[in-house]
Amino acid sequence: MFQSSSDNDGLPDKITDFFPGIVYIYDTDTRKLKYINRKITELLGYSLTDVRTWGNDLMRIVHKDDQENVNTELQKFISLQDNESYSYNSRLTDKSGTWKHFRTMGTVLHRDGRGQVVSILFIAQDITSELENQLNLEEKIRDLDRSNKELEEFAYVASHDMNEPLRKITTFIERLENKYKTELGSDGRLYLTRISASVDNMRHLIDTLLEFSRTARSNQPFTQVDLNGIVKDVQTDLELKIEETATTVHIEVLPALEAIPSQMKQLFDNLLNNSIKFKRADVPPVITIRCLRLTHRQKEQHHLDAGNTWFKIDFTDNGIGFEPEYNQRIFQIFQRLHGKTEFPGSGIGLAICKKIIDQHKGLIYATGDPDNGATFTIILPEHQ
Repeated sequence: MFQSSSDNDGLPDKITDFFPGIVYIYDTDTRKLKYINRKITELLGYSLTDVRTWGNDLMRIVHKDDQENVNTELQKFISLQDNESYSYNSRLTDKSGTWKHFRTMGTVLHRDGRGQVVSILFIAQDITSELENQLNLEEKIRDLDRSNKELEEFAYVASHDMNEPLRKITTFIERLENKYKTELGSDGRLYLTRISASVDNMRHLIDTLLEFSRTARSNQPFTQVDLNGIVKDVQTDLELKIEETATTVHIEVLPALEAIPSQMKQLFDNLLNNSIKFKRADVPPVITIRCLRLTHRQKEQHHLDAGNTWFKIDFTDNGIGFEPEYNQRIFQIFQRLHGKTEFPGSGIGLAICKKIIDQHKGLIYATGDPDNGATFTIILPEHQ
């Protein structure tokens, strides 16, 4: 018997009108509706009289291309346990003929004496706007990806091509020095020295820009990487700098995870170099690398995949630190908090670190205080 708002003193509708979708009960024997709430009028424009006119057959408003799939999905509810639910998506047409997308969730409502399912409770929610927003977002992401790739390609080509005029400038400087050394005088030689220094700075900037572009364009495979081996290799490469600055490095046991080996080495190299470079005057650098496995709550706080294992690695130093207001700016390309004469560099190192972390689906952030050191934190997944 099909129920409506007039049945049972209107009690079913008073309850189900609080739900955000169309609530209906499906009879598995007749394959017809036993009950439907008034939300069908609000969401699709049909009255309960319209539903009776269809013979209580909701299938007539299902998109013809979805009907076979809906029939298949309905059979899956027959095998559900009493405490289980299932959902599927389909298109329904409203009274004006417009197709809308719905997500339908259902669960077993009644069984007969033999335990066979005789009725199923469904709630169908309009997700048209949600899907449209998702499609728009996906399109914007594709546009942004295309734009980023074009910018990366431009940066690579432009920086690569700029090396050629620099080589010519260097060549002509050498010729001027060799052929006209006496005619140039002290002022002329000083000018050439300054030009050479500028060329060297420009060449370093181009090299680091190329390095940034290569990081963005990398298609190297992910493999199992032991970060303990990576940090040892980096320490060996920086051995002379560590000795010259009397740097002390304390390292806890680090994990093995899926990563691009060369990029992990570059990441650790840049972060250690950064801590050594920005040391306080007359204070030997002390760098501590700590690692811990994130808890379930910490994963939720960072909006990370709960099914994966995540490691948080902190690089803490006793250097000059920075103002907290700059904790995001320092990861932007070409951003510098200090003058080149005080701390030489291109301002690309930390931007490369962020690019590497992004490619590994991780997080990177920094905290610091002036003259009280800084901590750079990276969060990486065990599996990609």
